[in-house]
Amino acid sequence: MSNLLEITGDDIALLNDTDLRTLIGLLCEADFRLAGLPTGGIIWGGHQDASDDGMDVTVRSNVHPPQNSFVPRSVTGFQVKKPDMTPARIKKEMKPRGKLREEIRTLIKDGGALIPLPI
Repeated sequence: MSNLLEITGDDIALLNDTDLRTLIGLLCEADFRLAGLPTGGIIWGGHQDASDDGMDVTVRSNVHPPQNSFVPRSVTGFQVKKPDMTPARIKKEMKPRGKLREEIRTLIKDGGALIPLPI
């Protein structure tokens, strides 16, 4: 990183899974704080390959984020994806044994957003 305020894609590519999840979580929190919103519904952590329905960062808020927010909806799930994952492998991960994961079904039911982020 050449400058603390100038972060490039190369800088992001150097992050490991844990650091990238932390960055996404902190960006969500900063976005909510900037708008004067509570951050209690923003959670992240765990291992990248954990059996947690694939959500790396989850936002569940009672208030809607601002229109230009990093977080598009009050219920949003972020998934960090390895760049070499093929569409077929992503589909298999989202629908193990042909059934859509519970967390994704819950996002749909709640009118939420799912944001896949390649690393």
